[in-house]
Amino acid sequence: MEIVDARLEDLEFLEQLEQVSFVKHRQATRQSLRNSVLSSHQKVSIAVEHGENCGAIILMPHKKHMRIYSLAVLESCAQQGIGTKLIDHAVMVAKEMGIGTLTLEADMHNTKLIHWYEKYGFETIQVLVDFYAKNEDAFRMALDFEEQENTRNIVVTDFDTDFFNEIPDITQIRANQYIEDGSYQKMRNIRIFNLCSSLSYQTVGYYVSLLALARNHAVYPNATSLRDFKNAVIIKSIGEEVFGQIQETLQEEPVKNLAIESYFGFCIERRFSNLVKSLNTLYEAPLIRYCFVKKHVWELHKVTTIDLNNRPDLEKFKIHAMTYFSQKRFTRGSLNRYKYDLAILVDDQEANPPSNKIALGKFRLAAESLGFHVEMIKKKDYLRIPEFDALFIRVTTNVNDYTYDFARYAYSEGLIVIDDPWSILRCSNKLYLFEALQAAEVRIPKTWPFSQKTDYRAKLKSVQYPLILKQPDSAFSLGVHKVADEAECLEILNELYKESEIVIAQEFLPSSFDWRIGILDQKPFYACKYYMAKNHWQIYNWDTSNSQEAEGDTETLPIEKVPAMVLKTALKAANKIGSGLYGVDLKEINGEVYVIEVNDNPNLDHGIEDAVLGDQLYLQVMRSFYNRLECERETIRIISQ
Repeated sequence: MEIVDARLEDLEFLEQLEQVSFVKHRQATRQSLRNSVLSSHQKVSIAVEHGENCGAIILMPHKKHMRIYSLAVLESCAQQGIGTKLIDHAVMVAKEMGIGTLTLEADMHNTKLIHWYEKYGFETIQVLVDFYAKNEDAFRMALDFEEQENTRNIVVTDFDTDFFNEIPDITQIRANQYIEDGSYQKMRNIRIFNLCSSLSYQTVGYYVSLLALARNHAVYPNATSLRDFKNAVIIKSIGEEVFGQIQETLQEEPVKNLAIESYFGFCIERRFSNLVKSLNTLYEAPLIRYCFVKKHVWELHKVTTIDLNNRPDLEKFKIHAMTYFSQKRFTRGSLNRYKYDLAILVDDQEANPPSNKIALGKFRLAAESLGFHVEMIKKKDYLRIPEFDALFIRVTTNVNDYTYDFARYAYSEGLIVIDDPWSILRCSNKLYLFEALQAAEVRIPKTWPFSQKTDYRAKLKSVQYPLILKQPDSAFSLGVHKVADEAECLEILNELYKESEIVIAQEFLPSSFDWRIGILDQKPFYACKYYMAKNHWQIYNWDTSNSQEAEGDTETLPIEKVPAMVLKTALKAANKIGSGLYGVDLKEINGEVYVIEVNDNPNLDHGIEDAVLGDQLYLQVMRSFYNRLECERETIRIISQ
């Protein structure tokens, strides 16, 4: 195969390649391609195999980096290494121009493509919102090959060995030297290959990988991988990525337990070579053992590192070690793209959860695209909270149940939490809201707290009916009653007093809909109109058996279509609670805006709240987690408030 400069007569091929490789609005036009071919500031190259054009790359040099504007290979020529050769060509062109970095943009949802670029050595450096079109985000990725070529390889062991003496460009040191010698802390552009006998938690080997992470050294295996080796959930997910290949490779094996070893990327048993090669792109370790068990199907059961010191026939692997360490690039396991661990608390049995299943899936995708490893957890996982960096509660919250316990425990362990315990405490109590909003001079319906231990009956003479009665800790319109007169009011009060000594009474403000304004990080980010259920005064009619009449219609609007006073009032009310995620319910009555409630844990459902923003809604929430985690390192935590 050869790579040649494009000419004007190649325009037809370049245009066809764009058309078969990219959706219409991402395609370069014929005029744009013509300009690129003729430009003295761009370089268009074509891959030619057996006299036939099979791929192309367009390069745009800048002062400090070379941008890959377009890279495409015909489907009929795929899996032949042409894409890799085109990137090799880009590296060569950049070097000739004195440029040490390649950059490109890739669709953040195309995980296969992202993994391919990562395998070459590219790293994500930026999220580009709406890059291709609205709700079509991209990653900006970079390859610093100048830094790679100047990188030193250092092998760290906790035992004496002369195995590496004859391997070029390798420095071998002892673990205590790497840990204690301050000069290594200041070194840059080094790779650490951690081959200590034990990499278990709190061993010397473990601390080598941990310190390498702190020193920003590339390390194999890294601290995240060491934790992944112990995580059954992650091991299972790894197995699922290559499930078909596992079944195909092991189908004829007569045993039910099988261990396959990889030494410096080489597998002794040739029949397993392709499977090991695939697994090695997911896990990053020079010496690794994959353990499989056969149940109904073959499953990846366990992953461990291999102790080099206990291998008597090690010399036969020296040639493979030489090949391994001569690489300019080392695969970063795909799971280790994850920078943070996010737990999403869910309850599959909840009748009306704050997010439906499609929305939860979109939250997962959004989080993973930003560098999170995501796990859906349940009530039984309470003791696992310290395993995570952040907790997102998608179960209806209440101060008196496990959701508040989760929030409080997570916060005390240093996690970023939405909903934080203070927001749950404040939003779930109508008495607190009444006092807080009144103090902030936010307009609310006329409100009276009725205490069982005072002469509340006298107050009933001065209120106007119909009247709304609320349990202080009611949620999702439950525990809320409309009473028509004093007699009905007394009857309902007697029932509510069995649960709480204080009941909140509010004037009834009839309207065809409530505004719901979503607030995140003290900014409005979505707006809905929740219409009242048919022939009912609330948006949800809990008393009807007709499911079609149980819930009112919804309408989602762009923020810019919302009256300014509604947004201003919603933001003022939410800011009185905190800086988290809130849903503010408001009514417009005769030109005035009233806050009805401020809700923590607001509904974020696919098909309703995301109707305008689409996937951006989920990304905005996950970006909030990410930004909070990035800032957390400089934050002094407050354990009690």
